[in-house]
Amino acid sequence: METPHNRNQNKGCWQTVPLFSPGPFFFFLTTSLVATVLLVLGSVPVKADTFHLSSNALDQIHALLAEKAERTPAQKKISSHLLHAHKMRLGRAVAKGVQSLVSGVQIHSGETTDIFIRADVSPSVIGQIEALGGTNVKSYPKHRAIHARIPLSQIEALALLPQVQFIRPDDQAITNTHPFPDVTEGDVAHRSDVVRSTFGVDGSGVTIGVMSNGVDDLAHLQSSGDLPPNVTVIVEEPGAGSEGTAMLEIVHDMAPGADLLFATAWNTQEQFANNILALRDAGADIIVDDVFYFAEPPFMDGPIAQAVNEVTASGVLFFSSAGNSGNVNDNRGGVWEGDFNEMPIPVLSNQTFNPGDRAHDFGGGTPTNLITGDPPNWIILWWSDPPGASSNDYDLFLLDSSGTTVLAASTSSQIGLQDPLEFIDSRGSLNHLNTRLMVVRNDGALDRYLHLNTHRGRLGIATNGQTLGHAAAADAFGVAAVDVATAGGGAFTGGPGNPVETFSSDGPRRIFFNPDGTEVTPGNVSATGGVVRQKPDIAAADGVSTSTPGFKPFFGTSAAAPHAAAIAALVKSADPSLTAAQIRNVLESTALDIEAPGFDQDSGYGLLDAFAAVQSVNPAVERALTVTLAGNGSGSVVSDVGSISCPGVCSHSYQQDTVVVLSATADSGSTFTGWSGAGCGGTGTCVVTMDQTQNVTATFQGPQQSLSIAFSGTGTGVVMDGNGLTCTTNCIAFYPYNSTVTLSATPDAGAV
Repeated sequence: METPHNRNQNKGCWQTVPLFSPGPFFFFLTTSLVATVLLVLGSVPVKADTFHLSSNALDQIHALLAEKAERTPAQKKISSHLLHAHKMRLGRAVAKGVQSLVSGVQIHSGETTDIFIRADVSPSVIGQIEALGGTNVKSYPKHRAIHARIPLSQIEALALLPQVQFIRPDDQAITNTHPFPDVTEGDVAHRSDVVRSTFGVDGSGVTIGVMSNGVDDLAHLQSSGDLPPNVTVIVEEPGAGSEGTAMLEIVHDMAPGADLLFATAWNTQEQFANNILALRDAGADIIVDDVFYFAEPPFMDGPIAQAVNEVTASGVLFFSSAGNSGNVNDNRGGVWEGDFNEMPIPVLSNQTFNPGDRAHDFGGGTPTNLITGDPPNWIILWWSDPPGASSNDYDLFLLDSSGTTVLAASTSSQIGLQDPLEFIDSRGSLNHLNTRLMVVRNDGALDRYLHLNTHRGRLGIATNGQTLGHAAAADAFGVAAVDVATAGGGAFTGGPGNPVETFSSDGPRRIFFNPDGTEVTPGNVSATGGVVRQKPDIAAADGVSTSTPGFKPFFGTSAAAPHAAAIAALVKSADPSLTAAQIRNVLESTALDIEAPGFDQDSGYGLLDAFAAVQSVNPAVERALTVTLAGNGSGSVVSDVGSISCPGVCSHSYQQDTVVVLSATADSGSTFTGWSGAGCGGTGTCVVTMDQTQNVTATFQGPQQSLSIAFSGTGTGVVMDGNGLTCTTNCIAFYPYNSTVTLSATPDAGAV
């Protein structure tokens, strides 16, 4: 799931879970784009920032780097956030001259906190964690991952275990919903309603698995009839929330014949990955999710993406929300990607930075990137080392707007066992608008490709490349969002009138490492290396109605993804023999082009058209057009296409949506008086769209004969014909040739 992030910053949704422990998703931090850096990804040119660091800020950065250099081997396994939080809980300064920093570490009762541990999982290690006061222990041996709640004071003792590789705050996740007795308007906008009425295709024979935070309102929606009674919930660990219910609603509205499954994507990355496999094993043909974990790596497929790879390799179609973190084309960029571009750290006479320490130059000699939109989640820095094996040490600093004070710092050690990751907490009431981000490469570290992400914030210098994680898996469908209101209550037409939401995350996604950590392009992890995945893949509707409380309307790529999954189900239902690759080709080749011509980094192949997709795989549907001649006159009707020439041939079958033009000609002595049926009227041509069986009537009036009525005698009265004629004195009426007229005479009082 993804929490709200939109073009307007108040529509759409993603959901959040602990940053580094598998659970509800989190957004990535955005990075600014440096104009002078060689980038393969696009960027927005920005004038060089003349900002300079103050001597006080330099003193604090120096002190923090000095504190880092003094850590013990066990402390180097521990995230700086946990080390700093422990010092502050003890009333000690974080570093010389730095009394406190924003750590983002949440403290629970008993001075405990939730942590993620990368370690060899064994009963011995679990026992040691529990002996140190650890509770809520969840372990995943396959992924060498442990999640636990433990006293903050015992973390250093835990790090002494040789089996422990590193420890950091627990993961967090987010859904991609955007804040702002129903059937989704996407049913009409994508023409899936026409698919059902035209082809009789409703998703029957297809099983769809939905993944989100939870289905708290499932029973309520089943009792109201918005969802069927036979939704199967796969329970491994319980989720929480109702976004999954809203997603199930959308799928059911568009593909009511499909069987529905649900499994939570909440709690941990590893559990999310396990549940993807569980849905596949339960018979899912299609899986759709809307959750993102902030600790999903951008440059390699993590546990979730690897599970996606496994199910897509077995023929499952996987759809995932692209994210609500914005795109650079709509000036909502919150990410910076590119090669590290070194510049010296200014040094004062009393400072002793290591000679190899360097700041990143964001352009024109500017060592910081201005935050122009407050990040609501985490600010995250990744670089191109393999997860769990980074030996190149980078740090991330957040400075106030004047550049005089370090507000937050992420200075974890990378000594060959850690993730290439630093992060800063920007949640809650903190407003980091107009603050500045600074990246430092430590002495001895090699230059690497950077990914700085503000996850729904904005940067003064930004690039494309916001989409990451499992939504960027090679064979997954990353789904962008288009506001259903742009369809105007009807069907999407494509083109500039149906743009993606400004909050919809853009691509592409550069990958440097294979799942085993080996380099895709050995020796080159820079902007000219790796492989580029063109993402997102497609776009679908958001801003739709559901009956789920809290999702009226439902904005965000979280809403778009289930629309796409339902359309895929209709295609598969129309032709069950199609392979996953063939269905992908159908969806992409029939999509409506929007944004830049052809494939683009915002909408992929374009906006899905359910009718065009199903029509491309379904035998041609024919609709009958029948013409009836009426009136007492005579004439003929012919069609511009087909064989209608009536009288004679008065009916013809046409392929679905054929446009037929009928013309009427009256015989001599007759008059054509007009059309009726199929929306036609008047006496011009009749244009009929064959989207259903159609019947048209052409009326001809014959020649007129006059009938004179004369009154005689001394009395008075009235003569009528029952069709509107009323005569009280001599009169003349006209009637069709050869017609029969019945007159009635009624005397007035006193007359006979």
